[in-house]
Amino acid sequence: MKPILMLLCVLWSVSSVAQSRWVSQDNLQSPMQERLQNKDYEVELLRDGKWHREHVYGALTSNYDRHLANHRDFVGVERNVMGFVMFTDDFQRPVKVRVRRRGVPFQSVEIRPSAYRINPRRIDSNTVEFTLRSPREKVSVEFDGDRSSNIFILPDKPVEPPLGDSVIYFGRGEHEVGEVWLKSGQTLFLDEGAVVYGQLRASAAHDIKVVGRGVFCGSRADHGEHTRNVLVNMEYCRNIEIEGVMFRDSPSWTLRFLECEGVHIDNVKQIGWMINSDGVDLCNTRHVVVENCLLRNYDDNLSLKAFNWWDGMSDTYDVTMRNCVLWADCAHNFLVGPEAVNHKIYDVRFQRSIILESREANDPWRGAMAVMISDEGEFEDILFEDIDVEDIRGGVVMSFDYGKYNSRGRAARNITVRNVRYRGTQAQPSVIRGWDENHTIENITLQNVRYNGERITEKNLTEHFHLNQFVRGLNVGR
Repeated sequence: MKPILMLLCVLWSVSSVAQSRWVSQDNLQSPMQERLQNKDYEVELLRDGKWHREHVYGALTSNYDRHLANHRDFVGVERNVMGFVMFTDDFQRPVKVRVRRRGVPFQSVEIRPSAYRINPRRIDSNTVEFTLRSPREKVSVEFDGDRSSNIFILPDKPVEPPLGDSVIYFGRGEHEVGEVWLKSGQTLFLDEGAVVYGQLRASAAHDIKVVGRGVFCGSRADHGEHTRNVLVNMEYCRNIEIEGVMFRDSPSWTLRFLECEGVHIDNVKQIGWMINSDGVDLCNTRHVVVENCLLRNYDDNLSLKAFNWWDGMSDTYDVTMRNCVLWADCAHNFLVGPEAVNHKIYDVRFQRSIILESREANDPWRGAMAVMISDEGEFEDILFEDIDVEDIRGGVVMSFDYGKYNSRGRAARNITVRNVRYRGTQAQPSVIRGWDENHTIENITLQNVRYNGERITEKNLTEHFHLNQFVRGLNVGR
């Protein structure tokens, strides 16, 4: 960043966001904060012919594979600590990365998503080296099959902060802000190296942005059972843009939109461990694009809902999620329902994405990709297309099923699964089921769905799917 521009931004930060303050690492007393420090890894980047050390952040993760097992630990005692590195580069040429795991020498290492075909080179008993060709290659480095204490390498291209009276700027360092309320036309900018502790709110605002290359963190908020708050909550807003920021350790849902219109979420990163640490919750919201994100949450990564708390609440529709890498330590990655009380959720597209993990196998919560037909809701015109599912450690690849969350759903129709590939051995059979003659599931298309390279056909369908007599119009095609 240019010196004069940096000075102007810092002055604006001091004058306009008086509630923010510097907190040094030496002053962090909370046990949760101690858990967020990661000392397991060293990461270096090759720049101008020399290796330069990068800062390794920490983030809590949960290794429980059932919701109920995770339900009462609100302070993160039984948790793993993963690492992540965020850096920027113009990527005029590929970037070489070295990752060293301290401690016991490793026997094996894997870099995922495997679709990126990144082959690490072992430097010594604790160190690997590999090359990133693009800022889109955000990867997980996993030693000896450890998915709980892994490390994310998260490259981005640099971005200059915007100027003007409408910008709330946070520069490098740690800041405690409490609640930040965005008004119409405002931009919250987190610069590279900024860590902001607080909650973000907006109501009846339009043309608002949350952008940058920093971290917005909920770890200092109360994680107790009755006091947990959504990390970012926006209601009755229009034209929202969220880009580039890492959201860490939400005490509840991470990004929640209620009765919003025109939402664009791009290149967002998330790591959350709580029982309800949903990544993105779209509630009675429409005209949404979520793209180019890497989301790791214990609970659902993208969840579509439609409540009926008062008259005039909208349906949820016209939603696209594409080009994302998704990791649910327990629950769903793509979830439609169940909260759709007397409403419709329709015109939904999940496309060109990769699923790295999903483990919940208990009824009715299962499904890396799921439609939970519940709460008198109707669900229709839903597309799952060009999805790669890696070897998830349990659960099922897809579940389209009636489940009594509060009440039974009304109907589900026109669900298309096209060009979906699962490679692995640990997932249980998928589910497509209606409830009874009056609650069927209709017009399901499975087109070029492959399990370990074998295409699903009418002949082998029951080897990989549980069906019942209340499915109408099932089409299994090429």
